[in-house]
Amino acid sequence: MKYFQYSLLLFITVYGYAADRPNILFIAADDLRPELGCYGSDIVISPHLDALASEGLLFNRAYCQQAICSPSRASLMTGARPDTIGVIENYTYFRDANPDIVTLPQHFWAGSKFGGCR
Repeated sequence: MKYFQYSLLLFITVYGYAADRPNILFIAADDLRPELGCYGSDIVISPHLDALASEGLLFNRAYCQQAICSPSRASLMTGARPDTIGVIENYTYFRDANPDIVTLPQHFWAGSKFGGCR
C-alpha cells in the first residue's frame, strides 16, 4: 500500500451563498497523513469526512512549508512563507514577529456581519 507523507490535510467546502458571501467550512489537520476513506485508505473509518469530501473540494496534493508545526501553521494562517514572516522554528510566535499581519480567520471575520479585525 502506498503511503503519503503529508503534514497537512485540507478540506475546503463551499455549501452555498448567503447574503453575498460564501459559507465556507475549512478543516486543517496538522501531521495527518491522508489515511481516510476519501483518499482510498481503509485504515481509518471516516464516513462523515468521506461524505463531506464528496460534496466539496478535496485536495489530492498537499505541501508543507516546513517540517515542524509552528512555521507550517503560521504559513497556512497567513499565506506567507515561514522565512518571510520570520517563523522558522517552534518558539517564535508569528504575532510577535508580525503584529499587523492579517490571518485567514481575520480575513473572513472582517467581511462578516459581526464586524472586522482590521
